[in-house]
Amino acid sequence: MKFEFSTDIPAPREFVWKVAQDPLLRHKWDVRISKYIVHGVQETGAEVTIYFRVLFLRPIGKAKFLKFQPPFQSILKIENVSPPLVPTGGGTWIMEDIPGGTRMVSRFHLDTHQVKNSPDWLIEFVVRRDTTRSLKKLKKLVLKLSEEEGGEK
Repeated sequence: MKFEFSTDIPAPREFVWKVAQDPLLRHKWDVRISKYIVHGVQETGAEVTIYFRVLFLRPIGKAKFLKFQPPFQSILKIENVSPPLVPTGGGTWIMEDIPGGTRMVSRFHLDTHQVKNSPDWLIEFVVRRDTTRSLKKLKKLVLKLSEEEGGEK
């Protein structure tokens, strides 16, 4: 199952990248994630542990950066999730310069067959709902942090 979403954020690409890719901020904007740990330096090949939010459960995913190219693109492959309540697969995040700011494009390719007893329509609904909510929260967080950073200068 493939998805693509985007949001336009009135902030420089480098700043949007910094906020979106900061492991310590991920849970503040990504509604699917409660904790995001990068093991070692955040770069191509780095391993990641993701604690997901699925209702009251916290499945744990193991992932790896296939590409980490600041401030342009990152590609993360989720290799397994235990228990299998979240599809494995991959995510790509691309930052594009646009007039007045940055367009963040999120692409997902999910292996839904691993999530037992969940019809594709339900997975599609949840991914669309949660990604849309997450991108709105990211935009608000970037604007808030940009304002705070601007106020300190």
